[in-house]
Amino acid sequence: MTYKLNRRRFLAGTSAAVGAAAFLPMKIANAASGDLSVWKFGGTTAEVEEWAKRNETFNAEQPDINLNYSYFNGQIRRQKLLAGFQTNRMADVVIAFGQDIPEFAGFGMIQPLDDIAGDRVAGWKDRIVPEVLASGMHDGKLYGLPTYVDMASFLAINVDMMEEAGFDRPPRTWSEVREYAKAMTKPDRPGIAFPATTAPVDINIFQGIAYANGGRVFDEESGKVTLNDAGMVDALQLYVDLIADGSTPQATSLTETFFRDTAQLFAQGRSAMWIGLSWLNTPWGTPEDLNWTGAPFPRPDTPSGAFPPVAAIMDPTAILMVSARAKNPEAAVEYIDFWSQNEQLKIWGGNPEIARIPAGKAAWGEPGLAEAWPNWVDSYNEGTLFEGAEPMPRFIGVSAVESALGTAIQEAVLGQKTPQEAMDDATKAAQAQIDLLRG
Repeated sequence: MTYKLNRRRFLAGTSAAVGAAAFLPMKIANAASGDLSVWKFGGTTAEVEEWAKRNETFNAEQPDINLNYSYFNGQIRRQKLLAGFQTNRMADVVIAFGQDIPEFAGFGMIQPLDDIAGDRVAGWKDRIVPEVLASGMHDGKLYGLPTYVDMASFLAINVDMMEEAGFDRPPRTWSEVREYAKAMTKPDRPGIAFPATTAPVDINIFQGIAYANGGRVFDEESGKVTLNDAGMVDALQLYVDLIADGSTPQATSLTETFFRDTAQLFAQGRSAMWIGLSWLNTPWGTPEDLNWTGAPFPRPDTPSGAFPPVAAIMDPTAILMVSARAKNPEAAVEYIDFWSQNEQLKIWGGNPEIARIPAGKAAWGEPGLAEAWPNWVDSYNEGTLFEGAEPMPRFIGVSAVESALGTAIQEAVLGQKTPQEAMDDATKAAQAQIDLLRG
């Protein structure tokens, strides 16, 4: 018996639980003025357009602050921010990824908001989902105000192609992923596509699969890089097996086609499935007649890693931070507080954006979100949405480790090394960098 899947109904329980106390909101009355520079990295088209519009509202509400706002591609954030810090040209407010907080804080690039925001923090805690606000914490301090989170990893599925291949539900295990992908492959259409460039998002997608297998990139207790743990190696072997099965585009194409391009392949019907983050195709859309759904990426048949498997990994990819060298911290706090207000946080409640998991409590009551992602809203209301999830890898040296991981993924995908060889070499290279950073 077959059935049609609602393409929006795909979140069936991913979650992590972190507690945070609620405080009564209090405002500080200090008026700010002067120049304020802001750099934003990444975001969907709808988000970027709406952010610019809301900046106009901020300008109207704060006429004494001269806002200088710039937008950049999210995948260049680390290079741009490190270069800006080294040359003392970093913006006062940075809107980047929460994954970067420990490293940026460790390098002295950003400052705790608790130290400069006064009673504003109480209002932020009142308006933002505690588990999401916790993603801005590091060493007991709040370094960033999140507006939403993304989760990894997920699978988009063309329902018509799935049913044509004889299946009536999404795959649930790694072995089923291979079975489905082979059955859904045609001469002019691969059964599955995944991005394997060195873009940070592509690496995060792989990490979500590996962490569900009990893998980790780094063990903070021992200070050891763990890329060559079985949990990571076997996840990379899955990529290699899918290629060997003949179920994917050519390997060289995978290493040159990043997440957005892979989403477009799926939207055009040139791939029956694709692996991505929680938003899948929603930032770019699909033809109206494309019958598709999404689901959490299937779990390994038997986890092989040395660490506990997780349901998902998540990261706030538009989190507001203040530079340690901010020339106008008062204006920076005004800007962050503006983005903490329900009017702004509701952007991710389905009007206009449905691609993200909202940070604002008020956004979860918006009808647009309930229509787009009913399973998200049900899970949130039941208190299970974040159960079993953990933050994406975040520690001092994460850039070096993920860079080595990206190289290993490409070497294995291209057949230059076995997954074990690639991960062994990546572990050595990354460990050398970690040892250097940690003295």
